[in-house]
Amino acid sequence: MANKLKNKAFTFLYKVDQRIFRFHDYIIDKKICHRSISEYIPSVFRDDEKGIGSTGSESTHYLIIKEIFSHVKLTENDSFIDIGCGMGRVLAYLLNEKVRCKISGVEINEKSGRVALEWAENYDNVNVILGDAFELDYNDYNVFFLGRPFLPQTFKEFIEQFEQKLTHPITFIYWVDQQSGELLDGRKGWDKQYQKKILKVSGLRVAFVEQGYSVWTYTPDNN
Repeated sequence: MANKLKNKAFTFLYKVDQRIFRFHDYIIDKKICHRSISEYIPSVFRDDEKGIGSTGSESTHYLIIKEIFSHVKLTENDSFIDIGCGMGRVLAYLLNEKVRCKISGVEINEKSGRVALEWAENYDNVNVILGDAFELDYNDYNVFFLGRPFLPQTFKEFIEQFEQKLTHPITFIYWVDQQSGELLDGRKGWDKQYQKKILKVSGLRVAFVEQGYSVWTYTPDNN
């Protein structure tokens, strides 16, 4: 009986925390995007058994993004891209923080990408690309954010192609890295700058279990 009551209390408090997250998200969404961008949109292709395809579009809470970017300083000389940007929550966060660098996002899911494209048209320094992340030339960017856009096998294929094409050093931010972030460990050219698992931010519970993120630098071997 005591455990049952304890579980009910935990569930209640977790739901309260999530409501606070969503309320805070809504305020910034309306300020930057003039609409909510919290809707979950399923993947256009996903095969969990084979570990291939993309994940659905699920906007990360602003307070979590703030925690992640506390370890990354963007200057006006940087060029940033969110790979699998969804409706553009990370882009909106950077605008709200008045980051002055060039900000881009790429999204293959037209339903979510179209939302990002429409609100981003109000900002000169934001560019949203509707298309396949595998087809871009990433030498135009030096700071990358990935909010787990791919399932593990597709992530592996992306990194392999990424390494082949990149010609300059970059910073690579990976959110929810426990899914496939270990692929980068010990990989030539990759150096982990910071890694953390979080259960709470600003006193609010993020999820039922810890969620991880990591910040890397990658220097290609051009010899």
